Amino acid sequence: MKEFKFDHASKSWDRYGAFHNSDWGIVEFETGEVIVRSSSVDNRMMYDKYGIQIVASTDTECPPLYIDKECTEPCPKAWLTQGGYTPLAIDYEQKVAFQLHPPTRSGQTRKQGLHIQNHLGSHVRDARGYWAGHGRLPITNGKTKLQKPNPEWRKKVLPVLSSEVIPAITAMHRLQESKRWYDDGKYPAQESWFDSSASEIIDDILTNPISTWRNEMSEDDKLNVMHKVATRGFALPRSTFHVDFLYISKENLL
Repeated sequence: MKEFKFDHASKSWDRYGAFHNSDWGIVEFETGEVIVRSSSVDNRMMYDKYGIQIVASTDTECPPLYIDKECTEPCPKAWLTQGGYTPLAIDYEQKVAFQLHPPTRSGQTRKQGLHIQNHLGSHVRDARGYWAGHGRLPITNGKTKLQKPNPEWRKKVLPVLSSEVIPAITAMHRLQESKRWYDDGKYPAQESWFDSSASEIIDDILTNPISTWRNEMSEDDKLNVMHKVATRGFALPRSTFHVDFLYISKENLL
């Protein structure tokens, strides 16, 4: 984060119990601390005063990102956009980017990363990202989630799904009485199928609910998953891993 001059003329107190100024998605404190409090679409912009950008991974303004600090291993944006997009903060002074997780609340813990409020005080309770001051790495509420294709799984399991599982379940589906379907999404293929036979995969699909809160499948549930597989096929699993930061190259510095 860039060094900045605190605006004493416009400072407020009440919301955070500390002297501060708000600038859309950023809040600066008299102590030199800065937080990202919101990543909503209206707050996604470059904050030149701090050298911080709030951006979505799908935005055209999002610069190229890298896995390693030396910027030799690019991070494809698709690894950040599974299920929509990932809100990010980019620190151009430290040359890092990170995922903006919502702040956790009292009594909650996060398995990855640091709960900002518990460690740094209630005045930063809204923080999705935190800077203690100029020249320091940001502190986050969690690591950045990346999901990439799993070529070994696809090579081994996809032929089984295409040539055996889908035809078998499609045949079962055709024998069922026609009805109106509401969920037309793909069936989520499981990484655990890596060493399974076609019959084991079919048995898993027809006996284990997709929703983790369900203990068993009803007949309607079975009909629905048959419909998913027969008409939409499978959403293939991706390998998930987490990093503390992503990086930007010096060519993208401001």
